[in-house]
Amino acid sequence: MLDSEPEKGGPVSTLTSGVPQMSLTKEVFECSWFRIQEESWTNLSATHGRPFYRIDSAPGVLVWALTQQEEIILVRQFRPALRKYTLEFPAGSMEKGETPDESAARELLEETGYQAGRIHVLGSGHIMMNRYSARDYLVFAQQCQFTCSGLNGSECDVLLKSLSEFQRLVTTGEFEHIPALALFNLVHWKLGSKLMVER
Repeated sequence: MLDSEPEKGGPVSTLTSGVPQMSLTKEVFECSWFRIQEESWTNLSATHGRPFYRIDSAPGVLVWALTQQEEIILVRQFRPALRKYTLEFPAGSMEKGETPDESAARELLEETGYQAGRIHVLGSGHIMMNRYSARDYLVFAQQCQFTCSGLNGSECDVLLKSLSEFQRLVTTGEFEHIPALALFNLVHWKLGSKLMVER
């Protein structure tokens, strides 16, 4: 509660001006992937009286996928925003009417050619709370089997890595997909067991 007494020794809240109110919003840009909305807020000192630009897009899925041999399925693709190739977990936007597990299965199949055996939707959240409105679902897929018929013009290279190889990629900085590391931890916290062994 904002108006409650702080715990002894705890931080003192500076949020004393009430809930900010939006006074104006308009769409200033739209493309196939997202929309940009310009908004004006009152009682929000962080904007310093200037417009706030909110990026609105469809919800998405992020998939940690394991083969039947417990290899981690990664994709390598070129990212224009970074101007380089990256290593990532399979991911993508949900299509209208899809559930998170349906979207995860589709994205995995389209990007890698692997069909998921079991899918666990572990939760959802936001990647960039300061700018993006999209909600992303974190999904764990097990017992994935390769079927070349699933590939749909994918521009991704598919890599299979053991747990120890994946750990090396993370610790050396070759794997920079930060949200994937959150999913990696969530699998162990939610499912409550060590699902992989180092090979």
